[in-house]
Amino acid sequence: MPEFRILLIEAPYAYKKGSIVVGNYFPLGIGYLAAFLRQKGYPVKIFQPADNKRFDQELMESLRNYNPDLVGISVMTSTYPKAINICGIIKKNSNARTIMGGHHISAVKKEVLEQSPDTDFAVVGEGELTMLDLINELIKSSPDLKSVKGLLWRDDKGNIQENEKQTLIKDLDKLPFPARDLVDISRFRLHSYIDFGKKSATMITSRGCPFKCLFCSSHLTMGSEYRFRSVENVLAEITEITNKYKIDHIVFEDDTMTLKRDRIEGICNGLIKMKNRPSWYCLSRVDAIDYDLAKLMKKAGCKMIAFGIESGSPEILKKIKKGISIERAKEAVKACSDAGLRTQCTFILGFPFDDEKTMEMTLEAAKNIGPTIAIFFPLTPYPGTEVYEKYLPRELHPKSGEEWGKFVMTCNNSELSTNERYSGNELKYISNLWNRKFYFRFKQVIIIFKTINNVSDFMNIFRGFLYLIQQMLFSNQ
Repeated sequence: MPEFRILLIEAPYAYKKGSIVVGNYFPLGIGYLAAFLRQKGYPVKIFQPADNKRFDQELMESLRNYNPDLVGISVMTSTYPKAINICGIIKKNSNARTIMGGHHISAVKKEVLEQSPDTDFAVVGEGELTMLDLINELIKSSPDLKSVKGLLWRDDKGNIQENEKQTLIKDLDKLPFPARDLVDISRFRLHSYIDFGKKSATMITSRGCPFKCLFCSSHLTMGSEYRFRSVENVLAEITEITNKYKIDHIVFEDDTMTLKRDRIEGICNGLIKMKNRPSWYCLSRVDAIDYDLAKLMKKAGCKMIAFGIESGSPEILKKIKKGISIERAKEAVKACSDAGLRTQCTFILGFPFDDEKTMEMTLEAAKNIGPTIAIFFPLTPYPGTEVYEKYLPRELHPKSGEEWGKFVMTCNNSELSTNERYSGNELKYISNLWNRKFYFRFKQVIIIFKTINNVSDFMNIFRGFLYLIQQMLFSNQ
């Protein structure tokens, strides 16, 4: 096999004011990709700049020193403009071919190659099998790119071709654990309000999501079928990262960690027996948790569970296909609180159907549900979602890579709204106002302070409070 070097990059995103509380997560997607390609015999590196302010300069140095044959860039919608810029740097400083993958690519498909002339290929869906098939073709004297499932590419005439879909990986246990050894893992950290350890890490134990919420695009890359890693495989990775990297807190990034009850119970029972058991945080649905399970999770080291509630209006919950009720949300949060767990609930403002009354209902629902932490976001109509395709006016669909920079969760473009009553900036203002109204209550202060167990907890909450003050001061900017 001829040597074929691969460099993997996560396109960076600057949080600006939010950097006080938001973390810099290890990129699990390219971590899995690196481990998988390395397992198949190909040399792989993950680009990790020492200083994000010198990202471009350090990338040029890495290209000269490593001389890769293929550079893969992991892309979210918010980082897409930077990813286009990265491809330009690669073409000017190396002979490497470039390939993009990630949620944004799976959503817009051919548009990526139309808007980014320095991008040679793009992956739709899961990346491992498509990347391996592509590399196996590129090392040939006459590669057959038509045979690579899940690939977008240009033919000899410059026409963009889209191949048939790639098969999803059924047995996730066959994948090697993410290649954390290729980076300095100590330089990654979690969002402060969910970080309960001295040294933390992220994991994902399943892929796919069977739910089709109006505003979500998670099914685009990983499919609609939930695929689970086995209890034994999950516990083996936990053991590895706690022993090898001294991790003492884990954030599980699964869309719904508790969906398969016997599996989460098995993971919990394994954690209870573990000598160096880490604490952990996960996401769930309010219809996939009860007191007995919450109590078991608490015993197994769980510190906090997050739920997406989204709206306080039963009518809107139905229209966005959430499939939950406010009463069930209240029961789930109470069950977790009674079990000694912190809770986090997220809410979205500015659905196409929202008006002043329904958004007031959302604030009141958050107060009544009573989570430890509530976060209100303005709706961002991400590509690939039903809310983008059906409710965002066509004239607002981005026509260039630069215009995609408007699609960030802070809704920094006044026109970026699917709601005829409110602009993007107005929704941003209301979201910040609702955050303040939720937290600046004596009852909520007491709820939060009851969960403080040590100085680290206090500092994490204090950083979150400073961020809230920043939002209050700059919400009109």
